[in-house]
Amino acid sequence: MNKKIIPSKDILTAVNGLGQVITNYCHKHGGGIVFVCIMKGGFMFFSDLIKKVHYPIEVDFIRCSSYDGQQQQELTLHNTLEADVKDKTVFLVDDILDTGNTMKALKKHFINLGAKQVETVSAVYKENLDFPNHFYIYKQPEGVNPWYIGYGMDGPKGYSRNLDTIHTLWQKKTT
Repeated sequence: MNKKIIPSKDILTAVNGLGQVITNYCHKHGGGIVFVCIMKGGFMFFSDLIKKVHYPIEVDFIRCSSYDGQQQQELTLHNTLEADVKDKTVFLVDDILDTGNTMKALKKHFINLGAKQVETVSAVYKENLDFPNHFYIYKQPEGVNPWYIGYGMDGPKGYSRNLDTIHTLWQKKTT
């Protein structure tokens, strides 16, 4: 079942608000700021978000994979950054924070590269106790565990990333 849960105008409104929150954070904490897009899924959200951050930032991209279709695998990094993150705040931006395994591994990776601090951001947030201060535009309701598509997130065959809305393929009750 494909169900639209967030129309594009609501996504853009939420991104505008989040951009202001992150702008305020950047001004409060200062220093060098690097936004890193986690590819492939994070590209649409990343593009919209960084346009709403009114603070001097660097941008870079990292490609990694932790899923084969809908099966979670070990995280693999496919490229390295060009930006120097030493003593800077890094914002990791992805389409979804699901199990948190990708963000945990990348956060550790960037701390090992010398980042002063690492903040996590995603379009969709499945509540995760490892990331209580996570920035997001949509929090998954309790009691469901859908597979999301659109706005950078793909379906089982790799399609639907180009939708400007967020849909669920199915809603599965959690216990």
